[in-house]
Amino acid sequence: MSINRSPSDATALSRDRILAEIKEIVAEQTETPAEEIREDHHLLDDLGFDSLAIVEMSMEIEEHFDVSVPDELGEQARTVRDVTDGVLELLGQAGRTGEL
Repeated sequence: MSINRSPSDATALSRDRILAEIKEIVAEQTETPAEEIREDHHLLDDLGFDSLAIVEMSMEIEEHFDVSVPDELGEQARTVRDVTDGVLELLGQAGRTGEL
């Protein structure tokens, strides 16, 4: 599902767009339709993620958004909202420093 865009394009994405793209990534991991995934869904309890699925999701996010996801982010993210906010933060940092 990779989208070709430059890092500067990624930093300009709206939160709604990033959330929609995160939902698509989560949907691929869980085989749950993206339109059924909510921000408050818990990755482990509601969506059935395990530690391997979280690592795979982090790798997909890195590729999709052209960012580097620190291990701590994957370990701390509990909900789809947490993942979205983490990506927003990473994109904001990339926009300020040019790298992560």
